This record gives sequence, structure tokens and C-alpha cells, in this order.
Amino acid sequence: MDQDRIVRIARAMCRAARMDPDKPLSIQAIREEMRFAQTDADASLLPAWRYFQPEAAAFVARHRLRAKTA
Repeated sequence: MDQDRIVRIARAMCRAARMDPDKPLSIQAIREEMRFAQTDADASLLPAWRYFQPEAAAFVARHRLRAKTA
């Protein structure tokens, strides 16, 4: 259940950043965007929403904690 929610939130975050959630992006492109470009970047391609997944998981965890304490 949480995993589905994390994916939905990550995809929404990606769209909010004006990125196509299903378009593959290289890690190099993300690092350049964030100004942390490295020449030895991993060339694997993942859907853009996957780069927002850690933050979406943290958001879900914070919301779950807040709901328990309320």
C-alpha cells in the first residue's frame, strides 16, 4: 500500500518539476541539473519519477508519523 502511494507521489513530484515521469533520464543529466556533474556518472537509464522516489518515501514516512501523533 505504501509503495503504491510512494510511486504516485514521486510521479506527481516529477510532473511538478515539469518533467515527464516516464521519460528515461540518465543520472548524468540529473547531476548536471543539480550542478554536481561528474564525468564518471552511471549511464543507466531510469524513468524520471524514480529520482523523486526517495523524497516521496520520506514524505510518506513523515505523514504517517504525523498521523499517529495527531
